Amino acid sequence: MRLRSLLPLALSLLAAPASAQSLYGPGGLFLHPTASVPPKGKLTPAILVLPQHNPVFDDTRTWISGTLDYGLTDDLEIGATVVKVSGWERDASAGGFLKYRFWGDDAGTSAAVGFTQLGGGEVDTRLGFLAVRHAFSQPGARRIVGHLGVQYVDYIDAVSKHEFQPYAGIEIGLSSRLSFIAEGRPRMSQEFGTPLALTLSYRPSEDWTLALTWANNGLSDTPKFGFGAGYTLGSRR
Repeated sequence: MRLRSLLPLALSLLAAPASAQSLYGPGGLFLHPTASVPPKGKLTPAILVLPQHNPVFDDTRTWISGTLDYGLTDDLEIGATVVKVSGWERDASAGGFLKYRFWGDDAGTSAAVGFTQLGGGEVDTRLGFLAVRHAFSQPGARRIVGHLGVQYVDYIDAVSKHEFQPYAGIEIGLSSRLSFIAEGRPRMSQEFGTPLALTLSYRPSEDWTLALTWANNGLSDTPKFGFGAGYTLGSRR
């Protein structure tokens, strides 16, 4: 009887998407937003920390992103983000984001659009995105979720871009609580390296999500190790 009662919980964890915030706010992979949205009433404070090495100044700077994410409806995600670059004598940027899922759900294929704007500092950012996700796994199989998207970057980290950037990612469930996530996109103008992230996401409980990543946000000559953590309050799936 006890084993039977635990089985639905294990299957629900296998079906759940990786619950994380992207570097500039909206829920997604470590660097890029996805079409996943939190359930209505779910509030998630999260933090991401990513050191990056600037080859021009031969200096290591650390991106610190703090986010408060909320599921306003079943298909609408809103939130607030503060991004600070430690080791760089610049002011933090703060602002908000939203994401609207206009098609599908997390069980199969879904699509969403979103927008992020940060201001008041030296890492000001404004971008919009379209993201699509698809869950390839069937019930009882290992969870595999693919992600495709494109961002229009007006400016990022206070640098004007006016560029479209496609990106892609994949999540592979290694166990009921551990996932491997890979993501990347082509290098934009004025970037030092190809943006990519290889991440292990671990859920020690239904409320906590922890992440260890090896990533480059494009402003480093080589990827560096970083980490993230989020805690869920409110309703659950």
